[in-house]
Amino acid sequence: MFSFKPNSLKLSRNWTSPEEQTGDVGEDSLDSLPVNAVVLEPGDTLHHMLQDLGIKTSAHFNEYNSHTNTELSSGRYNLAFVCFSLGREQISKLLRAHTHSHSLLSVVVVNGPSELMFEGAADCIPEGELTNSRVNTLLINSERFRKLQQTAGTLFSDIGALHAKDSLTQLANRQSFSVHLNETIKTSMSNNEPVSLITLDLDSFKGLNESKGHGFGDQILRTVADRLKQFAPENSLVGRLGDDEFALLLHGEHLSRVSDTTIAARLSHELRQPYFIDDQSTALSATMGIAKFEPHDTAETLLHKAVSALYTAKREKNRFMVYTKREDTERRHQLRLAQELPNAIENNQLRLHYQPMIRMHDSTVVGVEALVRWQHPEKGLLFPDSFIPLAEGSGNVESLTRWVLDAAIRQGSNWLKQGHRLSVSVNISALILHNPVFPDIVNRLLEQSQYPAELLKLEITESAIISDVVRASDVLMRLHELGLKISIDDFGTGYTSLAYIRKLPVDEIKIDKSFVLNMNSISDDAVIVRTLLELARNLDLAVVAEGVEDRETWYMLAGLGCHVAQGYYMSRPVDVEALENWLQTSPWAGSR
Repeated sequence: MFSFKPNSLKLSRNWTSPEEQTGDVGEDSLDSLPVNAVVLEPGDTLHHMLQDLGIKTSAHFNEYNSHTNTELSSGRYNLAFVCFSLGREQISKLLRAHTHSHSLLSVVVVNGPSELMFEGAADCIPEGELTNSRVNTLLINSERFRKLQQTAGTLFSDIGALHAKDSLTQLANRQSFSVHLNETIKTSMSNNEPVSLITLDLDSFKGLNESKGHGFGDQILRTVADRLKQFAPENSLVGRLGDDEFALLLHGEHLSRVSDTTIAARLSHELRQPYFIDDQSTALSATMGIAKFEPHDTAETLLHKAVSALYTAKREKNRFMVYTKREDTERRHQLRLAQELPNAIENNQLRLHYQPMIRMHDSTVVGVEALVRWQHPEKGLLFPDSFIPLAEGSGNVESLTRWVLDAAIRQGSNWLKQGHRLSVSVNISALILHNPVFPDIVNRLLEQSQYPAELLKLEITESAIISDVVRASDVLMRLHELGLKISIDDFGTGYTSLAYIRKLPVDEIKIDKSFVLNMNSISDDAVIVRTLLELARNLDLAVVAEGVEDRETWYMLAGLGCHVAQGYYMSRPVDVEALENWLQTSPWAGSR
């Protein structure tokens, strides 16, 4: 039997403080001690004795059993008064269970032999010596012992973290790197030495990892780690922060002689050298962010700044970027947009613009690409690069894609009723492509608008296929069975789409505009375009060339046998009203 009395331990006003008795107890005071006491005894004698002393307890147990054990393990109590009449065997069992090195419970055995202290008892007090001052001193000493345990635990944790290694690369792991970073900052502040942190992320590593296998990816990571260790200046530290993310900590004399940007440029060159693994050569690059230590920085803020610069470099497609306050402003701006996006989708703030696609042999408009815009109430018209990645990272890409598909299909259906038989192309995120219910969603939208499935074209990237080939293949097959057209966007910029393209129901490739834009002036680009067109012919695929911006490029592509062209030379992406006007007045649309 037991009863709860939910009161914290309180001491009577007539207690004599240890400071008054000994004068050297220290800064601890009883009023500040977080005490919650419990009594264990067969009857209630000890309970009444404590009450007479002015000590109130939170719980009273008459035996030590499984329920009592659970209560004592709950962490609610930090002091237990146990009467020896409970029995030596039960008390020993209690001490073994609740007085280990990490326990917060101090056990006082009343009337018990002193050797119980060897078993973990905090004190063994004869009934006649159970006084205010004895209990008071016990409480303070127990609290100090607990603090000592906590300090020692933190110290051993820090020591362990200091030497912790990443199991794959044998570099400092994230925790170890953070401890070193914190210590370096303290030392450098004392010595007035510069500190810079470089974070780096391997480009397109996920696609490489998926296409060639995780074992191959692990070998790449180990090789990158070896190169980083060989490259790192003296007294610097290299760590693996996670997956394909690494960090290089620079400080002291070397950083005074060579700038962090010079080091980053040299490192970028080093990492771009070919990787020879399993008798095959693999090209790889990395994007980096650099943060310079400032007096108000902590290890956490310095790392945050370096990562922020890294994301900016990726977004702007630079090899590396140095952190500035603009990056923080930009990231806060991005966070606000991510938070506002669901509301924008729900409240119809999104717009679709359309760019015509022209069949080259007869200059006929055969379709359009639907490109989403966000008409932000404060920031004006936002382009997809500023919010599509946010949708993918915040879990809103499915609702965004559904909105775009619904709007595009309905618009295509309206044009069909007006006599314009135009295919409509919609870009699909890799995250959506791996959703097994996506084909059902598309089919339902087509049925609702009565838009022919063969006029809907879904554009996917090579990386979307490579990131999960099995699921992507299954979804593509089901979409193909509905009658949709599948187009591979940005073709030529990925890794291994050629290994899968013959196995997938692909109807078309879109040559990335980075090759088309300069094919008149850069011979290598012209060779790539010619090669891709030849490949498409061999695979019986249609070809769309993006980025056609002048007459010369149009005629050059036509001469090479390209099927369809898309670009500013014919029309920029425009809204529905402007496109419908263009369809009536443009010479490109005259043959319709």
